[in-house]
Amino acid sequence: MTQEASVDEKSEIPRASNSETLKVLANPIRMRILGVLRVKGTQNVGSISSFLGEAPGAISYHLSQLAKVGLAEKVRNAEQDKRQSWWKASQTATLVESSDRDDATEEEATDLFRRSAALAYEQTYERYLDALPKLPKEWASAGVSSDSVLMLTPDQLKQMNSELDAVARKWAKKGAEQLPGAERVALIVQAFRWIP
Repeated sequence: MTQEASVDEKSEIPRASNSETLKVLANPIRMRILGVLRVKGTQNVGSISSFLGEAPGAISYHLSQLAKVGLAEKVRNAEQDKRQSWWKASQTATLVESSDRDDATEEEATDLFRRSAALAYEQTYERYLDALPKLPKEWASAGVSSDSVLMLTPDQLKQMNSELDAVARKWAKKGAEQLPGAERVALIVQAFRWIP
């Protein structure tokens, strides 16, 4: 098995940096499987299948593809049923950087991933909107949806993205405290040149 995602020492977030990893990530079912593993922790194929409404055989196939590029790994634990296949995410997040525009294969894979990710983000938000009427009032009022169009240089945009990443990592550490009433919160940040 080849580890295809490199780790940035500053952020400790693996960076998907080649076309093979990006192509594997670009599959919507694989994105959801990886999301389940990151949110729910170690899971067996049956539980992932039930949660996503996909056939166990399909889940097993997609898990093997994620494992090939180091995004998921099979785990063995004495306390788990050995007749079942148990899996975990290899890391809590993956950062996809801009492609090298001199490499057509890399650029195509990055574009494919971004388009699949945009669809996955939209579906995630729609699931939230569907659940919103049933959420407790404090959770419904705590959510936010906003947008801004800023005047920045490319260097300022990179600096802002770095600062936003630092804020997310700070709050991820605070979330590890497991305070009463804490729930998983989706944070999706997109920053790019505005095209009218």
